[in-house]
Amino acid sequence: MSVRRDILELDSALLGAATQLAMRALSLTPYGPGALESLELAARSPGSEARALACVDGGVVEGVIAFGAFAGAEGAARLHLVIVRDESRREHVGRALVEAAVARLGAEGARFVLTELPDDSLALPHARDFLTNLGFHEESRVENFFRDGVSLAFMRRELAIRSGDQPVR
Repeated sequence: MSVRRDILELDSALLGAATQLAMRALSLTPYGPGALESLELAARSPGSEARALACVDGGVVEGVIAFGAFAGAEGAARLHLVIVRDESRREHVGRALVEAAVARLGAEGARFVLTELPDDSLALPHARDFLTNLGFHEESRVENFFRDGVSLAFMRRELAIRSGDQPVR
């Protein structure tokens, strides 16, 4: 018998499990502190620029996403992070989280979603393929941004605007 997965707002009650998930996934990388900061802000002070969702299955946080609007940029939104438990990979948890976040952003009038990806195939081996499979494409990059050989890639996904929607602010 399968347990139903729920996508919930990340709040203080789920923050501990989401933080542990992020620490396990990113502890051996230089990207952990930024991820933890994004999760903390989104859970403790959610707003248009920082909020998060968690995918929960039987009380276990399977994945988490932090996202929001770009401050001061009309119609622009961003993904801060997507993390999925190793045991839940290939079960569409990440896809469900991204699509839920993108749907919310689109309903609020976002024209596009941008994510800043450390193009680090050792620390984040499947991140680029994951985003590409979800309709993101590399818009630009800054070579050797994080360190020699590790660039910052700006990955973008266009969103359809429905008439009458107001852009995200």
